[in-house]
Amino acid sequence: MNLQFPGEDDFSRFKKDISEKLRLLNVRTIIKPEFKPSAVMMLIMNRDGNAHVLLTRRTTTVTTHKGEVSFPGGSFEEGDGSLLDTALRETDEEVGISPGHVEVLGEFDHFISIFGFHVSTFVGVITHPYEYILNTDEIESIVEVPLQIFKDEKYDKCQPMEFQGNTYNVYHYMYEGYEIWGLTARILTDFARKILQQ
Repeated sequence: MNLQFPGEDDFSRFKKDISEKLRLLNVRTIIKPEFKPSAVMMLIMNRDGNAHVLLTRRTTTVTTHKGEVSFPGGSFEEGDGSLLDTALRETDEEVGISPGHVEVLGEFDHFISIFGFHVSTFVGVITHPYEYILNTDEIESIVEVPLQIFKDEKYDKCQPMEFQGNTYNVYHYMYEGYEIWGLTARILTDFARKILQQ
């Protein structure tokens, strides 16, 4: 899949392709009732004719994932109508992107976190530039990362990790001083393999 967009029509086709692939995807679901339901939003934008994804660096004062790079997202709360609502609410709370400004393309796979979260992944598009409003209690900074580095798997290192009897590859990508690893890197690498490489 081409991640460069000489014209706006090219980005429109890209969005349609992503949406169609997500529609046809047999989403990997996970049965882990002991894990807390949560959701993240993978936000893609057309920045200077190239596909980028929005990531955040969490503060060192949050409960989990202190100082780590992650997607906007969080735990399901009473009052959320769905996990998509969770992802949109958390995105608004963390970086000030209104749900009405997100063009939702579909749902990607489910993942589990070593911190005990069952993570649903949703994919959406926002316009660029966007005037983010950071919740500085939770978010230290944001970065817009080219999707191409995940499609090309330009990670700096890969380490095996054991969790609940399974071995997982932990990828570490470096971009402009941000280290993207753990579950965030896993989601982006899987998304590139299943959706962007096809």
